[in-house]
Amino acid sequence: MSEEILKKIPVETKWAITTQSFIGAYSAIIQLVGPSVEVEKLMELNNTVMGEGSKIAFPQIKEGFNVPVEDAIGAANLIDVVTQLQMGTEFEAERVEETPERVVVRTHKCPWGTWNKENSAWAKSEYMICTEGHQAWGEVGLKAVNPKLTHKMTKSMMKGDPYCEYVIEFKK
Repeated sequence: MSEEILKKIPVETKWAITTQSFIGAYSAIIQLVGPSVEVEKLMELNNTVMGEGSKIAFPQIKEGFNVPVEDAIGAANLIDVVTQLQMGTEFEAERVEETPERVVVRTHKCPWGTWNKENSAWAKSEYMICTEGHQAWGEVGLKAVNPKLTHKMTKSMMKGDPYCEYVIEFKK
């Protein structure tokens, strides 16, 4: 019976439900813990969770799907795959610069940012759970696959920018 029901659900719908469930669960945990700890400790917890998750996921996905990460373009490709697998298919992003030494990515639509803006008390504060967590996620994850890579968030929709932007650089 359940197999018949699952076959009727389009893959896109399954991804959307999974994404929203994961985002909602993670954000709910942060919001539940938040009032009981200092904001700095909450940010530290958030960044540690995001970084530790990427430290596991990036190498697994790199090896499991044979994604070469020998330059900034390869790193951007890996982030694209990890993003889709961990966070869903709702992202809309574009590469505005792409060389082996440097890739600049702009995200125009993000289910994490949308959820946080609509549901999180932290969205109105100076502490950017989403932005700082994404920085830790990219930075730690890329270091885990190639220590010559850097990841830096340069813009954030959560801070009022028209898009999120991050820069990946390959240091020789």
